[in-house]
Amino acid sequence: MASGLLATSQGPRLFALGTHVGETVRQALGGAWAADGDGPTAEMNIALHLPDGSIIWPVQRVIKRFPNGPEDSIAFYGAALGLTDTSTNRRRWFHRRR
Repeated sequence: MASGLLATSQGPRLFALGTHVGETVRQALGGAWAADGDGPTAEMNIALHLPDGSIIWPVQRVIKRFPNGPEDSIAFYGAALGLTDTSTNRRRWFHRRR
């Protein structure tokens, strides 16, 4: 979109969205952030190490979602990780207000 939120400062905004997704996962499932390296692409390779031993890269997932569209859905990413709303047993990522 020429006039959308991602029309300017796309890199920092996608990074912010990716870290938000990762932090949402970390708060729900636990885990710790880990960065590897100091180079110009180090921030894109920030990983989230989950308690079960899994390693995910939410920033890369969000960056990939931008050009690929719905086939790299963030909602399905959360659902695949097992994020659910325990109060209603509904997938929290799919809940939409009407």
